[in-house]
Amino acid sequence: MKKFQFKQFGISPRTQGAARLYPSRIHLLVLLGIGALLYYYSWWSQLQGWSAVIWLLVFAFALFYTVTQVLGSWLLYLFAKDPSSTTAAPQDLTVDIYVTAYHEPYDLVRRTLAAACAMKGPYLVWLLDDGDDPMLERLAADLGAGYLTRTEKKDAKAGNVNAALPRTYGDVIAIFDVDHTPKPNYLTQALKPFSDPDVGFVQVMVTFGNQDESWVASAAAETSIDFYNPTSFGIEAIGGTTMMGSNSLIRREALNDVGGYHPGLAEDLATSLALHAAGWKSAYVAEPLAPGIAPPDLSAWFTQQFKWARGVFELLLTVYPRIFFKLSWGMRLSYAVRMTKYLIGPIICIHLIATVVALFSDNSVRGGLLNYLSHLAPLVFCDMLIKQEALRTWRHPLIPASSLWSAVMLVVPTWPVYTLAWIMALLRLPLSFRLTPKQSSGRVNPIWLLPQIAILLLIIAGIVLMLAAAQDFPVWLLFFALALMIPHFVLLLISVYGSHRDPLTEEVYKASSTVQTGWD
Repeated sequence: MKKFQFKQFGISPRTQGAARLYPSRIHLLVLLGIGALLYYYSWWSQLQGWSAVIWLLVFAFALFYTVTQVLGSWLLYLFAKDPSSTTAAPQDLTVDIYVTAYHEPYDLVRRTLAAACAMKGPYLVWLLDDGDDPMLERLAADLGAGYLTRTEKKDAKAGNVNAALPRTYGDVIAIFDVDHTPKPNYLTQALKPFSDPDVGFVQVMVTFGNQDESWVASAAAETSIDFYNPTSFGIEAIGGTTMMGSNSLIRREALNDVGGYHPGLAEDLATSLALHAAGWKSAYVAEPLAPGIAPPDLSAWFTQQFKWARGVFELLLTVYPRIFFKLSWGMRLSYAVRMTKYLIGPIICIHLIATVVALFSDNSVRGGLLNYLSHLAPLVFCDMLIKQEALRTWRHPLIPASSLWSAVMLVVPTWPVYTLAWIMALLRLPLSFRLTPKQSSGRVNPIWLLPQIAILLLIIAGIVLMLAAAQDFPVWLLFFALALMIPHFVLLLISVYGSHRDPLTEEVYKASSTVQTGWD
């Protein structure tokens, strides 16, 4: 049985031996990481001026982020194990396939709907069209799918799903966004966990097939590799799998139990929180069964991340504390890791501000920043080693153990989006629901880039001033400032010179339908 599992995940005998050594290796790295984390905290213990409220707030924020996101991720890596299942899918379950649509390109809807109709198993396919498009109604009829619309257009995707529930009758609801194309064996694999009657929902691995379309698409796809591989392997092992929207299946009984799909900017996360709080279990299927389309350009990327971050932060501040004690310890840890991911934006923002202040200050302030960075560097280095080791071992065989530098280059200059989302969540400022564009617009609104341009100009001005005013300027500060500038320059270059192919061309369709994970 063990040999079969290693073979299934593409692990050769040589790699199999490495996997047996993995627990001792990852435990050693995590112990080193904990030491680096304590060393980082030691800087705060030496800090003067604790009477200032601002320092208390900054320390509390740093403590919260490092415990939930950094240490939390390491713990998930320690719990990770092979999530493959040998059980067969239940034969008595009926399935309703929901393909949700709202003014997306016709060819994109046609491709996904046709793939859904070609799956194996006892199911009915329904096109849930919030755009009331007569062409899509004819398409559904031609493909043998049902076509549902609604008169009251509220609550976006959640409202669309809830309107369809009383008009369909399957035991399980499988939900697909129009850019995720299911494989013929999707249900054969995805229904297996429902052999346990207490499983309320199943999340199937999310992957992308358009990574060759543009640099942004490739980098955006890279940002998800860690979460859907080692992180999700650990989350599944402790019973905390969360819903990601598309590629998810929900038991109708469970969905009725929590009053239907919960609306919001992060409706998938809100629904899984409700299901877990109600006592339902979840499961993760670590197979690339329905590749989708990653944001093809910066405009789509910013739109997606802004909506997701604002929605996740709202749940972190409101729903999560309220139901905390209704969740198992594994669920608490899993949600904590997922819901603090976007706090990387405010963290980067604070470090950028500190760097600008140091550049325009005297050497006493610069020395304080140097002391801080000397305590931070080991933590960052250990975190990189731990993540790389986790990805090297716990991943699907078609996922490369890459360095993920493209993801870093994309996420770092996205800090204004995440920071604004955090501020809006704290102040309860609303944000309307918005779909992630599936096609490249070829341009990005300059307003999105103003903070990055401003910080670049400030850093450049600070470097010039420092070089002109001091003969003994600290070289380390110059290198650190340049390191922060690189991702911002990359972003600006992509915004000006980035070229894109149409994601709806047959070439991209072919890639999405034949390459299981988006990476060879």
